[in-house]
Amino acid sequence: MCGGVARVPAGLVVVADEAEVAEGEVRGAFVVGHPIVLCMVRGRIYACSAECTYDEGGDLARGRLEAYHLQCPEHGCEFDVRSGRVISGPAEEGLPSYEVRVEGGHVWVAQRPRGF
Repeated sequence: MCGGVARVPAGLVVVADEAEVAEGEVRGAFVVGHPIVLCMVRGRIYACSAECTYDEGGDLARGRLEAYHLQCPEHGCEFDVRSGRVISGPAEEGLPSYEVRVEGGHVWVAQRPRGF
């Protein structure tokens, strides 16, 4: 901390207050205009795309979270929120996932997904 302000790496933006993300729930947000979901599991917040990769894509902000598995409400695809990896189909392509930092009571998310 420098002068009471958290030092967050360049390329991250605030998308929510930490208190808005509850354990075991899915919260929709936006990063640079792109819809994402925030999921807290075991006290850690994860972020990935809110658009299912199967067919026309379901809204994962309406999905169900069980442990680290996020289920799409449209076709039942399941993704691991830690990496975006497909757990069960019919989706074959994983979700873009984002670096997350919690600083100063805010949730900071990278402007670009990992690997992009």
